[in-house]
Amino acid sequence: MTSVATFTERDLGFELARRSFLHFLDYVWILEPPPGRGTILLEKWPHIVEAAEALTMHRLIVWLKARQIGASWLTATWDLWNALFSENARILLFSQGEDEAQDKLSKCKFVYEHLPEQLRTPLTTDNKGTLIFGNGSNISAWPSTTKAGRSATGTIVDMDEADFHEYFADNFNAVKPILDDNGGQLLLTSTSNAESMVSVFKDLFRGAPGNGFHPIFYAWDVRPNRSEDWYEERQQEYTDTYKFFKEYPSSAEVALAPPEELSAFDHSALDIMMEDVKPPLEVIGYANIYRKYIPGRKYAAGTDTSHGTGGDYGVTAIIDVATLAVVADIMSNTLLPEELAYESYKLLESYSFPIWGIEDNDWGVVTVNKARDLGYPRLYKRDDTHLGWKTTTRSKPILWSELIDATNARAMVIFSRDGLRQYYNVQRDPKTGRIVAALHDDYPMAVGLALQVKDLATASTPYTKANPWDQRKSRAVYKWS
Repeated sequence: MTSVATFTERDLGFELARRSFLHFLDYVWILEPPPGRGTILLEKWPHIVEAAEALTMHRLIVWLKARQIGASWLTATWDLWNALFSENARILLFSQGEDEAQDKLSKCKFVYEHLPEQLRTPLTTDNKGTLIFGNGSNISAWPSTTKAGRSATGTIVDMDEADFHEYFADNFNAVKPILDDNGGQLLLTSTSNAESMVSVFKDLFRGAPGNGFHPIFYAWDVRPNRSEDWYEERQQEYTDTYKFFKEYPSSAEVALAPPEELSAFDHSALDIMMEDVKPPLEVIGYANIYRKYIPGRKYAAGTDTSHGTGGDYGVTAIIDVATLAVVADIMSNTLLPEELAYESYKLLESYSFPIWGIEDNDWGVVTVNKARDLGYPRLYKRDDTHLGWKTTTRSKPILWSELIDATNARAMVIFSRDGLRQYYNVQRDPKTGRIVAALHDDYPMAVGLALQVKDLATASTPYTKANPWDQRKSRAVYKWS
């Protein structure tokens, strides 16, 4: 009876592995070449499990990563699992060059050779560039060339270290329409290429999830054996710390940040400002309160509106005009423009309705109109008839220049860690000198808007309503005189 039960349990485990990628990982062995540990069972670290779940749930994935966190082995295992247990699957592996393509394919083969026999669909062809299985599925390796993938139909297209592919844009444009037609999966993984701060891969990551791609990022410290001491030792081994930060980033912002010589903000000043970062004193709905309202103080607010679809952030920032500290903010990539207006109204009401500058470009017009309809009493007017801050070729450089000067002089205080991180992304185009963002610039833009309208701030008086956070209906349209 014991042997029958044991056989049944093992058989059930194999069946679960065929049906579930997460269960399949329990049978996967990988190789850590010397001086590593050799052949080891794949360790299901939390980020590996999370990424594995994402692979099963999303058709379009863009994964920005640190080095040596298990991404290549995981994606190779995913490719193999689909080939083993799906009939006629076509898995295309794109890599920077032929050697790199063969290395990714060898990972698939290594995992296959170390599986229990019960999980190994017969392998009928094993040559330098292709693995073909008895169920009609195959895995093929492709170096990145101008024509690679042009006529290939794939179930999964796996582009490893995509930011380093010389012809990534050509390959992407070749395979994406085919995958859109057949419902196939496109998997893009890469560390950040320090030699190119503007690339198709980076643009796809910056635009996710609003562009349909599911973004994944894991920092250098997701491996359990990596400590701050380990990080400092590795950093000392690099002569170029900028490239080190790309190989082992602590955040997506660091991974995508420009070289310091191109950065609009002084990184040393930002690093010092990071010491002021702290959690909010109070969180009320979408609003973060860092310093409570003080009667008689002058406040000013700025809002940069997003689409509210998970891409860019909609941000409202309130500054204390005397200290230039951001005393409260809203930062959300899910609030629709009208919702951002309403939530901002409630926050600003608790600071006695300070002067409020809303950028009216694009979706900001909706936020401006909603704030007007709510009856906000102190909306910024750029002229006698128009509400909102209009970003133009003349006004935008002024905004950025004044924000950069105040920030680099450390005259400002930013308490939001996520907000301050965006400052690292802002850079100058080396050809035109124009300010551009490597990822998000919504938070500094909102703070810059607040700076632009601060001279219109007046001493505040307390708002007397018992609870300004109560839900309320929209007020009548405010009639401007």
